Amino acid sequence: MAGFLGLIVLYFWEALTQPKLMVDRDLPIFFFPNLKLWVEAVKAGELPLWNPYSFCGQPLWASLQTAILYPPNILLLFLPLEFAFNLTIALHFFLSGWFVYLLVREMKGSPTAGILACLSYTLGGFLISIHNVLNTLQSTTWSPLIILFYLRAIREFSWKYTILGAVTLLVQFLGAGLEVFLITLILLFFAACCPQSLLPDPEGLPWKKRISILGLMLVLFLGLGAVQIIPFGEMMQNSIRRQGFSFYEASRWSLDWLNLLYVFLPDFFWRGYEFYKTDQNYLKSIYLGLIPFILAFFFFRGPDKRKSWFGLVFLFSLLLAFGKNTPFYRFLFEWVPGMKTIRYPVKFFFLTNLFLCLSAGLGWDALMRRFPLEPPGKLFGLKKVALALAFFFMLILVGLAFYRAPLTSFLSQALLLSPDRPWSQNLHNIERFAFFGVLISLFFAFLADRKLSLPKGRAILAALLIADLFLANWGFFRKVDVKAFYTLSPNLEAVLSDPEKGRLYPDPVMVKAKVAQRLDMEDLVAAILKECFYFDYPLVHRLHNTWGFGIMTYQPYQDLLDILSPKGADPGATDILRLMNARFILWHKALEGPAWKLIRKGDSYIYLDDASKTPLSKNKEPETLVAHLYENRRVLPRAFLVNRFSVVSDRMTRLALLKGKGFDPTQTVLLEEMPDPPRPSPNPLPEGNEVRIIERRLNQVKLEAVCSGPRLLFLSETYFPGWKVWVDGKEEKIYRANHAFRAITLGPGRHSILFEYRPFSFYGGLALSLFTLLALVGAVLVHRRKQIFLVRRP
Repeated sequence: MAGFLGLIVLYFWEALTQPKLMVDRDLPIFFFPNLKLWVEAVKAGELPLWNPYSFCGQPLWASLQTAILYPPNILLLFLPLEFAFNLTIALHFFLSGWFVYLLVREMKGSPTAGILACLSYTLGGFLISIHNVLNTLQSTTWSPLIILFYLRAIREFSWKYTILGAVTLLVQFLGAGLEVFLITLILLFFAACCPQSLLPDPEGLPWKKRISILGLMLVLFLGLGAVQIIPFGEMMQNSIRRQGFSFYEASRWSLDWLNLLYVFLPDFFWRGYEFYKTDQNYLKSIYLGLIPFILAFFFFRGPDKRKSWFGLVFLFSLLLAFGKNTPFYRFLFEWVPGMKTIRYPVKFFFLTNLFLCLSAGLGWDALMRRFPLEPPGKLFGLKKVALALAFFFMLILVGLAFYRAPLTSFLSQALLLSPDRPWSQNLHNIERFAFFGVLISLFFAFLADRKLSLPKGRAILAALLIADLFLANWGFFRKVDVKAFYTLSPNLEAVLSDPEKGRLYPDPVMVKAKVAQRLDMEDLVAAILKECFYFDYPLVHRLHNTWGFGIMTYQPYQDLLDILSPKGADPGATDILRLMNARFILWHKALEGPAWKLIRKGDSYIYLDDASKTPLSKNKEPETLVAHLYENRRVLPRAFLVNRFSVVSDRMTRLALLKGKGFDPTQTVLLEEMPDPPRPSPNPLPEGNEVRIIERRLNQVKLEAVCSGPRLLFLSETYFPGWKVWVDGKEEKIYRANHAFRAITLGPGRHSILFEYRPFSFYGGLALSLFTLLALVGAVLVHRRKQIFLVRRP
């Protein structure tokens, strides 16, 4: 394992030895900002339950994908944050390979089989593709170990491995890759019902005991994980995911049939970073090369009884990964409960990839079993096929050497794939594939002819596999200088200079905006993340945002965003941005009217809508946008007093009022129920009434208010279960106001007000987790005591 660890360090050398931050796709716009937020909170002694900066506030702990309880993230608390962030990504590559090796050994594979499966899985394209979807990488890592512990548990009827399996299953859940977690559960049930699918000698336990072991694992998982599971469930029930997604949104990133070519030719149809949303470019690469497929062929041709089960799992997971491209997924989407809450079927390819790599490792053993049993002549067929393949690949190399220029010219005119990735690049990939094809074919020819000893053959095959995968997939991650990542841009400086810390609202159109020219990584970060306030990047600088990375946005708040989001919508047509305390507006074009004070006219961008998703189409040219940063002069304070209310219990009626200008938010607040006394006065609000925010922390807001009569205090913070309020030391009720915010009633006089987030879901879950942990420790101690007593008994 030391050599393998060195290989991983070499793979991520720049990210681990230089002041760089890995910034592919979701890493800088969601994962790193949220990790930075809760790490700094924990170091400051705060419990990271609430995020007050995104979406006018949302749960932080409960969101799961912030991975606060995920064990490897403890490194973030003790090492420099940026280095620890890169290190945890590299660590998961090492753990993934190690766990695959252990699983192959548990399945009675040889050490060489384990090494080959480990290298194929770790250095293959899938793992490097999902490093930017950190939750998927984190959860994928633990699947082999979970399967290993369960197999040992049913083999030995072991309490130890049952508990270890439950704990590892919890770690996988805390890694937040729900699709991976669910498919792992399905695989465990499959193994419980059909242990012969994974074990070569499944004499083991009766099926009832196998199911009972799995049931105990799940009970321990639920009990130990209650502190995270219950808050997550509460957030899920209140979020946009409760009703699920449309089929289009849920299946948008599905594996395309043509993308299977990526297994042999990296990024053949690559069309540039700006087009990843319109391709199956969610995975940058699934390159595995020839060796795993050749070895898997020997496995499926061999006598191993598990091959049919492996093939079944392989095809099932591949069909899932194809998503919208087969009727199979549509059927599951319509009829299987919970499927509508899952996005991006391509993630299920992880199981296809895992079982292919397991088959490759076991395929080496299948081949090796033939060598001592058969004379050299029996392997003549292997030698013949290998030499034929070597000749075929050699012809490709010779053809490219002599005819590259005319072939490039012809293909560039007849079949333009991408101006960013011309045919010369793809021909290079073909040439590279043919080169390794020659080497690999010659290796198997020499091996079949007994020109290589088995020890040398193992070493050469591992070296070929490393060279092929390392060179094909190395560098598929982007990084930026740490200083450049934090350096302020003009737009950031303008918003940060606001003494009142008003919120910003970035136009959703700008999310689809891409820079119109090629930039290096540092300039790209400045243009997109900083100037456009991209998703959760403002969290890095603790900016208050009305937007963010909407994984499980509170549904009533999303209702308001949906009113604002249509392209071409007038930001001043409603009072929603005023209610959100949106002091800064980033808009894609110039705005007219006294409400908008231009702060800065920024850069030009291109807008990629559905009609301009490919440069090969004959659609209109992409629209050009110019970023404008405005100050909203009509913005309302974060907290203010109102003297009237209107009870509107119907959701659609409320949204209709908010969509227009059916009420004055400075005078009236929309409630869903009649408030308790003191009732607001019907008289106009007199002068001298005021409210001011004294202190804001993650889980608290302290205010002081002066009222000359009964009033409602409106707070532009998201309403959510678990928030409580004390007025002058007495707990009062919080009302959902203006569809998504908070309001409380106040009587005349001066008041001290404390809002605090104390979710029962968290504290109740914590109590249940502690109870389960104590019960488990007690059961283990009693069990050990009985064993000691039996050993000492005469």
